[in-house]
Amino acid sequence: MKKAPLYITIAQDLMELIQNGTLRSGEQLMTEAQLCEKYQVSRMTANKALSTLVAQGYINRTAGKGSFVLEPKVTKDIGASNISSFSRDMASVGKNPGAILVEYRVMRAEEAPLAAERLQLAKQELMHYIFRIRTSDNVRIALSHTHIPCKYLPALDVTILEGSLYEYLDQTYHIHPRVLDYNFNALLSNKKQQELLQTESCALLKSSHTSTIESDILFEYTETYYVGNRYTYHFSRTTEA
Repeated sequence: MKKAPLYITIAQDLMELIQNGTLRSGEQLMTEAQLCEKYQVSRMTANKALSTLVAQGYINRTAGKGSFVLEPKVTKDIGASNISSFSRDMASVGKNPGAILVEYRVMRAEEAPLAAERLQLAKQELMHYIFRIRTSDNVRIALSHTHIPCKYLPALDVTILEGSLYEYLDQTYHIHPRVLDYNFNALLSNKKQQELLQTESCALLKSSHTSTIESDILFEYTETYYVGNRYTYHFSRTTEA
C-alpha cells in the first residue's frame, strides 16, 4: 500500500487531537516551525498540513497570530425521513442550543411578499413574524426569520421564543412541522448581520424552507443565515429495492 504523504499524516494527527477533545475550540495549534521540528519536515509540508485542516473546517489561521481550533461544525442531513430542529442539531455535537429574540410581531402577509407567496396567503392575512439569533454554547451561530400564518396558530407564547419553537409546538399544540423543500444561497454578511452575530465580515449560508403539517397545510416559512464555517448541510437519499 502506498504511504500517505507526510502532510496528510500530520493533518490526521491534529484532527484526532481536535476530535477527542485534547485540543478544544479556541486553543492555538503548534506553529509551522514547531510542526517542522516535531515531525522533521519542511516548512512547506507543515503549511500544507495546516491548510488541509482549514479546508476541512477544523481550524482558522490568522496572519501574525497563528492557527486556532474552530467550534465543531454541525452537519444536518436533509435527506433523512425525520428532519431535526436547530436545537437537536446542536445537541448532536454536545452543544447547548439557545435563542435570543430580536423581534416578534404580527404582520400582514403583504409586508413579507416572499413568505406570503410560499405560504399561499392573501395580502391581508396575518402572520406571526419571529426574528431570532440562534446560539450554540452562547456563541452566535445563525440568524433566523420565521413566518407562521395566524389562522393555523392563533396564539403564541412569546416567552418560549428564547427556547425551542418546535418543542413548544409539539408540547402545547401537538404540531409537528415537516419540511417540504429547501433552497440554499451563499452570500457575504452585511454590517447589520455582523453586528448581530458578533463577527467580522464572513461568508453566510442562507437556507430557506417551507414546512407543512397534516393534510399538507403550508404552516411555516423560515429563512436562516448560518455562519458559513459553523454549519454544513448534507443531502442523502434512499433508493427503493
